[in-house]
Amino acid sequence: MAVRFKLYYFTDEIREYLQGVINGSRQGVVIRSVPLTAALPEQTNHDADVYLVEYDETVPGMDQWIEKIQHQQGHPAVYLYLREASTETLLKALRLGVQECFVQQIGEEEFSKAIQRLLKIKTGLKPGEKTQIISVLGCKGGAGVTFIAVNLAHSLAAPKKEGVLLCDLDLGASDVSSFLDMQPKYTIMDLVENFDKIDPQYLRDIVYSLESGLEVLPGPPRLEEGELLQAQHIDNILTYIRNQSLYRWLVLDLGDHLDDITLKALERSDLIVLVVLLTIPGLRDAKKILETFKLLEFKDDKIQLVVNSFKNGVDIKLEEGEKFLGREFLAVLRYDHGAVVRSINEGRPLLESQPRHRLSGDFAALVDKLQAEGSENGHRPGMWAGLKRLLRLGGKS
Repeated sequence: MAVRFKLYYFTDEIREYLQGVINGSRQGVVIRSVPLTAALPEQTNHDADVYLVEYDETVPGMDQWIEKIQHQQGHPAVYLYLREASTETLLKALRLGVQECFVQQIGEEEFSKAIQRLLKIKTGLKPGEKTQIISVLGCKGGAGVTFIAVNLAHSLAAPKKEGVLLCDLDLGASDVSSFLDMQPKYTIMDLVENFDKIDPQYLRDIVYSLESGLEVLPGPPRLEEGELLQAQHIDNILTYIRNQSLYRWLVLDLGDHLDDITLKALERSDLIVLVVLLTIPGLRDAKKILETFKLLEFKDDKIQLVVNSFKNGVDIKLEEGEKFLGREFLAVLRYDHGAVVRSINEGRPLLESQPRHRLSGDFAALVDKLQAEGSENGHRPGMWAGLKRLLRLGGKS
């Protein structure tokens, strides 16, 4: 599907040049060209995907005209073409909400990348849909949280090509990149350091895109970087991503411990997948966490228990585990050390590398059940801060 452009120009020379750029891209089509005069046109409808505007900051009211476009509901993207530009001009364009700026000659690759960024943004949610946040938290070390988070996110992304972003918030390990054989250029630290400049294009440039359609926001590569993150940073990022409606699902790998970061992520989550091991220490740890969730006043339907690495005849029986915890298990993922290790070493989700494996079937069943769960968020804002004091958790908030 071609991207529809409406041109706004001052000179015929520029009109012809920009038309050539668009037509030469094979991704765009000019549906209308509008000459700009001292009286700037009124905006009555948005029949194009992009307004490509020849920009002249000396024209009275031009900045206000561009800003007005950006405030209209369902507005198109605004690209500016400038014969020359200073740093101040480019910064002003950013403040006006302009999506792209082109100066002098427009390279074919440069223009193509701009369109690709636009197409990514246009694949956001349908009207009425809401980004759902699913957190995966382990009750104990070695519970397989990252493996579950990676395969859960992949499974949500693959069938319907819904927008899914996997965020690595296990700051002590940040293993998602290794599980997916990624060498990311950017991480969550880039969002934190540049949050005041963030826009949808910047976000989509930061995340790592896989062929399956899954997108990944990697964790910090070094432990000392992770220590710089605070709960407020995570809150800002999750709130921004949800408000932009770019993704249907946001899956968080929280690792296996509670701290300021994970508590804030849990507070913002619609569903919590609590990974349980059916051993005596595993069940005791699970009970402690469920008691913590009770103090947080999370609703029961916000928390779903998933058994991982279940070995029939070796582990504690499912019904005994449910009786001890006072809750039913949503799903059971069976033990297969060889398949899991092979998937991790290949850097590919199990559902991609071994789609017919029985464990892949277990994940498919889990995803079906999670999708059927309600999206009501059962937390009470601010409860986590009080709980942190009760639990004497360290760190800054």
